Amino acid sequence: MTAAGFSPCSNTELPIWAVIPARGGSKRLPRKNAMPFAGGDSLTVRTIHKAIESGCFSRVLLSTDDLQIAADGRAAGALVPFIRPADLSGDQASSVDVLLHAVAELAKLFAEEKPAAVALLQVTSPLLSASQIAAAVETFVDGGFNSLSSMVAVEQYPEWMFRVAENYLATPESQAGIVCPTDRIPARYIENGAIYLVRYEWLAEHHSLYDFARHGCYAMPAEDSVDIDTRSDWDYAEFLLRRRA
Repeated sequence: MTAAGFSPCSNTELPIWAVIPARGGSKRLPRKNAMPFAGGDSLTVRTIHKAIESGCFSRVLLSTDDLQIAADGRAAGALVPFIRPADLSGDQASSVDVLLHAVAELAKLFAEEKPAAVALLQVTSPLLSASQIAAAVETFVDGGFNSLSSMVAVEQYPEWMFRVAENYLATPESQAGIVCPTDRIPARYIENGAIYLVRYEWLAEHHSLYDFARHGCYAMPAEDSVDIDTRSDWDYAEFLLRRRA
């Protein structure tokens, strides 16, 4: 048992590498990935600690273009074998390209190893816990999925939505849905951006985080699904964390 009181991940079937991307640049909230969160560790260090604590991963790698974040990551226990190149550090760089680059670089160090799957953990989800990471991995493995992402249930159903024309004429997406009781509307989920898992062979062949024929969902509570993009997001996430203390 860990100090947090939960049993680490029971996954013993698949060697999984975790990749944690953390750029130094951020337009809406500068240096957010390096800033102390709630008076403690940075978003990046928090995520590294949670990944290691989960016990799910044979390797935990930090991909960053920032020297300070790299140093903090090494001190926290992550592998940081490279500084991410500039062409993969801008706003236009895709998560898939960053992930493929990180795995290729890690494979140079561990040529005798080959991961069965790769996890992408986003540092901008600071309320994600080690136990949730472990549960997501177990859902991925036990379900036999080729890909999986963490999600949160939506509260605004498509059946309740209107399309509004330029003349303000409002047309419902579903006339029946407008008057349908909530308990008769099927649950819908949206990705919260915290966790992605994908089989390595699928990622390498298709350059995609998604096999929609075999894609799994790990559902998280809304209060754990805050994704930090702005100062308001940061303040709200800190409020939620401090309320739990």
